[in-house]
Amino acid sequence: MLTLKDYLTQILESRDFSVEERDGYVYGRREDVSVVILATGDMIEDDVRDFVKNTISFPGRKIVASLGKADEGIQTYLQQSGVHYWGREEIEHEIGSMELANVAERKGASLIDEVISDETPRKPLEPHEQSIPVIIESADERAERIVKPNFGLEEVKYISRHEIQGNKFSLELVPHYLFHYVLSLGEGKQKAGIAAVNALTSQVETWRWGFELVDSIGVPHSKREPKIDYDKASQIAKDTVTKEYKSHTETVKDFGHSEIIERKKPDGEPVTIEPKGLVYLPVWCVEGPGGAMIVNSSSGKIISEHLHGNRQHAETKLD
Repeated sequence: MLTLKDYLTQILESRDFSVEERDGYVYGRREDVSVVILATGDMIEDDVRDFVKNTISFPGRKIVASLGKADEGIQTYLQQSGVHYWGREEIEHEIGSMELANVAERKGASLIDEVISDETPRKPLEPHEQSIPVIIESADERAERIVKPNFGLEEVKYISRHEIQGNKFSLELVPHYLFHYVLSLGEGKQKAGIAAVNALTSQVETWRWGFELVDSIGVPHSKREPKIDYDKASQIAKDTVTKEYKSHTETVKDFGHSEIIERKKPDGEPVTIEPKGLVYLPVWCVEGPGGAMIVNSSSGKIISEHLHGNRQHAETKLD
């Protein structure tokens, strides 16, 4: 089974870098551009600081790629140290782009292009509220939209060829209730996002900005109906967002015999949530001799995967 280092090596090689591993880091070189990457499953602060220290004299670009979540403190430290940070979503985006390029036989946009540009690393900014996809009821009272698929059957066949040897493919539209939220974190800071509540499983995800909504898709598919209503989804979203807010504004100090919770004072309303309607996310359900997987047809991300034998990832179920 491929490791994170293996994937990062393939990503660099797909952008014409020569690659080698030294001292636990992945090094890439192309003409007058060089890159060094720390690949880690869990984001451990000591490993990050060692990487910054060990590569302080390295003249090229530096990347920390982690499947584990990095808190804002580590991300700020990396930015101040001139190091790019790739989280799980960025890694999955690069793998998906690489697989798509292999199928289409042409190279698309890559985060590597941003890394090797002359711009310094900067923390992504939340887009203006107007850039958030808004579900608007049309004259025929149709309020449902579909996330535009970017990965077709041939691309999904390519993605599933190794792990499960996919030979059975079906496209399903999975309903999600969307809610735009804004957290007021105090000191003039805010955090915004889109909470997507899966109407089949009641699970909540934070969707990335920039996906496109369409009225229909020209690919054979089946459509799943919601198992929860709007009111239930709204409450789930509120509970999740409120928990997120507390994680940013509450600090628990343990004094042995007691705990003290310190809360930052918000600027205005601490949490605001606005419904954005019901949308359907097309997902590929793939089966093969090696197992089964579900693939997000918009991003190419493997949502879940079940491998026959002892190797198993998240359980592959839609409901």
